[in-house]
Amino acid sequence: MHRALTITELLTHILREVYNDDQGLNLRRGIKDMARVSQISFGKNLDSLLPLLRLLPLEINEEHGRLSKVLGDLKSSERQCYASISNRVRTLSFSEPHEPIPRNLINDIVEHNLVLTPRVDVLQLRISSEAGLRLLPALITPELTDISLSFDEALYVFDRPLDLDDLIKSVYMTIFQRAPKLVHFSAVDLYEALPLLPLVKTPGQDHMDVACLQSLTHAAFYITAASLPQVLELTSQLRRLEDLTIQTCEKPFEEIPHLSSFAPETFSSLKNVTFDGSPDIISRIFSVFPANRAIQSAILRMHGIYTNADIALVLLGVVAAVSKESLQKIIITSVFSNSDLAHWDADSGIDTRQFILDIHAIEPALQFRNLEIFSACLGVPLYLTDEDHMRIAQTWRSVRLLYLSSIVQRVVQTYKPPASITSLVHYARYCRHLKALGLCLDASTKASVDACMQAVNAYEETIPEANHSLPSPSIQMVEFGPSWLECDFDPAHISFVAKAFARLFSNLAAPCNIYFRH
Repeated sequence: MHRALTITELLTHILREVYNDDQGLNLRRGIKDMARVSQISFGKNLDSLLPLLRLLPLEINEEHGRLSKVLGDLKSSERQCYASISNRVRTLSFSEPHEPIPRNLINDIVEHNLVLTPRVDVLQLRISSEAGLRLLPALITPELTDISLSFDEALYVFDRPLDLDDLIKSVYMTIFQRAPKLVHFSAVDLYEALPLLPLVKTPGQDHMDVACLQSLTHAAFYITAASLPQVLELTSQLRRLEDLTIQTCEKPFEEIPHLSSFAPETFSSLKNVTFDGSPDIISRIFSVFPANRAIQSAILRMHGIYTNADIALVLLGVVAAVSKESLQKIIITSVFSNSDLAHWDADSGIDTRQFILDIHAIEPALQFRNLEIFSACLGVPLYLTDEDHMRIAQTWRSVRLLYLSSIVQRVVQTYKPPASITSLVHYARYCRHLKALGLCLDASTKASVDACMQAVNAYEETIPEANHSLPSPSIQMVEFGPSWLECDFDPAHISFVAKAFARLFSNLAAPCNIYFRH
């Protein structure tokens, strides 16, 4: 259904001709109800709960509505009529801050045990009040396969009930117990630690009783650091879990809780992880994993400016937990705040040399020789020597995408000038599957280009013509720096660089495939 048809006023206009009276002047009764029903009849996806609620028979006006008592009768025609329409909904989004519902109406829905969406399988919820928490069971059905749950700040600050922990605990348990087909589950709870969920170990069992969650393959938690132990304890029991996302919000002066290691059989099905937090938090999460997990992809997001040791700490955590043979993708990024960026201001008085990264930052990742994707976009310079590039190319021969922070900060270039484009020879020679390459290299001088051409000539002279591995047939894009302002955009020089690239990479014979960053 087109989103425009979810607007009651628009459907009222469309249906006007049908529902005009004999004189064609006045709308017949029921046109708005028909418009609301049409919103459901035309499609299976609703981005609002209100069209459904407006179908319920109310004894008084909608603003302060109370359900008609006929809904208490399971066999009443009104209840069956509502069920026949609501059964069509498959996807529902409900944001309580934008869809306030009268508490009297919620009380009646709970009292009559009314299931608002009997056949829904995808549910997106944003809860901001006690009433919203109490309404949630009316939306949970055994058909659900995907739930995204978000607790709004207002629930904790402006409309906080006295028994909030018990209510939130009840919400989680209702989902876990009533949705046995759940495959995807996402929870955003960034304001306080999760309440202790009653998924306790029973006598004679080694693991928590989470049989209701054994269909879950994708789980995402956006939480405070204090909630980490419980989230990891819960997810460690999921036998089919393939994708795990944990984003931690560390509050000022919050003590990071102790994390206990898990048994060798835990997290055995895990294939993809995404962890967001400080290097210490990410490292601690990996530390609880048993060794040699068959993880294929690791996406690691940090906030702030970090040193070689910080980046290496995160990657060492990956090394300790992940099988050297299984890992195919590492993406590591850093997000800057305004205060972080202020470190680079000329008047900051901070020695930015401590933030210049080199091979020591990413060296632990070289233990994963089967990597197909490695991206380190850290927002600060990652300066590598020609010898470093040769080592990387010889190690990651299966790599398809390689991005080594080609963002150049001119304020530190004086201390560590980038390697020349001679390093490209190593990638063209050894990485025969490489398609995209992003590096910090210097092609701004004729000397650097001459050195590259000499390296190509020297290599070809030592290899019989029949066995030449240059130019590389796979690379489709190369991005590098520093600023081309240094060569004044000299057309002759740029043409010379393009010719060098054509000898290295056959797909880059067309200049449009070469990206000059400045």
